Amino acid sequence: MTLFFAQSAWLVPLYPLLASLLSLLWSPGLISRTGPRPCGYLNLSMVTLAFLHSTLALLALHSNSQAGSAALYRPLTFGWTWLQTAGLRIGFDGLITEPALIAMTLITGLHVLVQIYAIAYLEMDWGWPRFFGSLSFFEAGLCALVLTDSIFFSYVILELLTLGTYLVVGTWYNQPLVVKGARDAFLTKRIGDLVLLVGVIALLPLTGTWNFHGLQAWAADQTNNQLPLPAGFTLILLALIAGPMGKCAQIPLHLWLDEAMESPLPSTVLRNSVVVVGGAWVLLRLEPLIELSPLVATVLVVVGGTSAVVGALIALAQIDVKRALSFLVSSWLGLLFVAVGLGGTAVADHLMLVYPLPMALMLMAIGAIVLTNVTQDLTQLGGLWGKRPLMGIAFLAGAVGLIGLPPFGGFAALRELLLLTSASQQPWLLGGLVLLTNALISAGLIRIFGLIWAGRPTPFTARSPEVLWLMVLPTLLLTGLVLHLPQLLVRNGVFAAALPQLPLPGWGPLAAPLLLSTLVGGGLSAIFYLRPHPLAHLPSALGGLQDWLAHDMQTERFYHRTVVALVLTLARISAWSDQRLVDGFSGAAGGAALAGARRLSFTTSGRTQAYALTLVLGVLLMAAWLLAGPFPLPTEILRSLR
Repeated sequence: MTLFFAQSAWLVPLYPLLASLLSLLWSPGLISRTGPRPCGYLNLSMVTLAFLHSTLALLALHSNSQAGSAALYRPLTFGWTWLQTAGLRIGFDGLITEPALIAMTLITGLHVLVQIYAIAYLEMDWGWPRFFGSLSFFEAGLCALVLTDSIFFSYVILELLTLGTYLVVGTWYNQPLVVKGARDAFLTKRIGDLVLLVGVIALLPLTGTWNFHGLQAWAADQTNNQLPLPAGFTLILLALIAGPMGKCAQIPLHLWLDEAMESPLPSTVLRNSVVVVGGAWVLLRLEPLIELSPLVATVLVVVGGTSAVVGALIALAQIDVKRALSFLVSSWLGLLFVAVGLGGTAVADHLMLVYPLPMALMLMAIGAIVLTNVTQDLTQLGGLWGKRPLMGIAFLAGAVGLIGLPPFGGFAALRELLLLTSASQQPWLLGGLVLLTNALISAGLIRIFGLIWAGRPTPFTARSPEVLWLMVLPTLLLTGLVLHLPQLLVRNGVFAAALPQLPLPGWGPLAAPLLLSTLVGGGLSAIFYLRPHPLAHLPSALGGLQDWLAHDMQTERFYHRTVVALVLTLARISAWSDQRLVDGFSGAAGGAALAGARRLSFTTSGRTQAYALTLVLGVLLMAAWLLAGPFPLPTEILRSLR
C-alpha cells in the first residue's frame, strides 16, 4: 500500500470541518423545506469519510514502517505559515506519525458510532443542525490537535474546543439549567486556557520555538549540558499544565465536567471519552519540559492523586448517573497525571489508549436506559436485567475494561502504573493511592450497575421498552471492540502476554495486589448493591458525610465564598471608586467651572463705557508691574538681543 493516504492525512480534519460549516445552511433556516434530518446524514457521511481516510493512512504507514522504509525514521511533515514578521514566524507545523494516526482513527471511529447513535437518540428533536454541526466541529478540532506540532496552535485548538463545549452543552438553550451548565463549563475551562496562554507567550523568548520537537531538543540540550534553568521557568511550566488540568477536569478545575452533563447524551459520550483526553495529549507532548522541574512533576502527582481519590469518593455518593460517571472520568485521568508526574510517558500513553472505548461504551449503555425510562436518577431505576440485558452486558464490558481485572485492557495499564509507583520516592504512598483509586472506581461502577440492573423494578422501569436499533447497533459494535482491545494491543506489541498458554495481557510483578484491590472494591459494592443492603444507605449519623460528598465536598460553595466573593468585593470597590472618585472629581470640576462661568456672566452689563474702563485699568496695571522691577526674560531672548 502506498503512502498516498498517509501523506494526505492532513485532509482528515477538513472533512468534519466542511460538514460543520455546511450545517449553517440549515441552522438559520436557509434550507427549510427538507427539515433538519439531511444535515445529520451529511455530517455522518463526512465523518465516515474521515474515518476511512484515517484508517487507510494508518494501515499505509504501519505497513511502510514494518518494511523498514524511511518513514520510520523521518516522519511525514506538513505546514503553512500564518504570520511572519520581524523575525517572528507563527505557523501550523504538523507531523503525521503512527500515534497521531491511531488517535485520529480512534476519534473518527467513535464519532461515526456516536452520530449513528445520535440519529436515534434525537429522533424527534429539531435541533439537528446545531448539534451535529457542533459534533463535527469537535472532531475537526481533535484531529487537528493530534496532528499539530505547535504548542501555540494547540492552545488555539483547545480554545476552539472550549467554544464547541459551550455550543454543544447549550443545545437545549430554552432550559435554565442548560444555560447555567454551558456558561459554567465555558468559564471554568477559560480559567485554565488563559493561564496556559500566559505560559505559551512566555515560553517563546526562552526556548526560541513553539514546536514540540524543538522544545524537546531544547530540553535535551539543557539536560546534556547541565545548563541552569532560566529565571521563572518553573512558573511558566506551572502555567502550561493549567490548560491540561482544566481540559481533563482535575481539581480545582473539575466543576465544569458535571455541569456539562446538561447536554444531550451523545455529546456526553464524546466529551467524556475523547474530548477530555485532548488535554492529556498536550500534557504528554510537554513531558520533556516537565522533567526539567521536580517541583512541577510533584504538582502533577499531587493534583492527579488528589483528583483520583476525591473524584472516586464523590462518584460513590452521586444519585445522578451522568454525574457519577463524570467524576469517575476525573478520577481515572488523575491516575494519568500521576504517571506523567513520575516520568512514565509510556505508561501514560497506555492509560490514554485504553480509556476512551470503555468509557464511551458505558455512556452509550446508560443513554439507552435514560432515554426510555425518562430519568437518570439512580434511586428511581432498578430491576432492568430481565428487561434490558444487552445494555447491562455492554455496561459490564465497559466497566471491566477500565478496572484492574485481567485479561482486559485496563488491568495491564494500571499494573504498569503500579510498577512505576514502586520505583518512585514514595512507593508505599503512591502505590496505595493507585490501589485505593482502583478499588473505589470498581466500587463506583458496580454500584451504578447494581442500582440500574439489579434489585426490583420501579415505576420508572416496570415497562422499559427497547430502544431503536440505531442505538443498539453502535453499542454492540463498541462492546466487541472493547472485549477484543487487549488482544489487539498484544498483537501490536503494546502489551506482552506473559503466559503463552494463558494469555493475560500485562500480567507481571504487582499484578496480584492490583487484582485484589479490584475484587475487594467491586466485591463489597456488589454485596451492598446487587441485592439491596441496609448499609447501602448510610445511617443518619453519617448522613452528613454522604450529603457532603454528594454536593462535591461543597466545592462550589467554597468557590462562592472565596474566589467569587473576592471578585465581587473588588468589583464593588472599583464601582465605588469610579463613582465617587473618578466621576466625582470630573463632575465637581465641571460643576465648579460652570458656577464660575455663571458668576462671571453676572459682571457683563452691556455698557461700552464699562468695557473701555476695564481695558484701561488692565493696561495701567500691566504697565505698573513692568515698571516696578526687571522682567526676567528667557536666556534665548537675551542672547538674541545681544
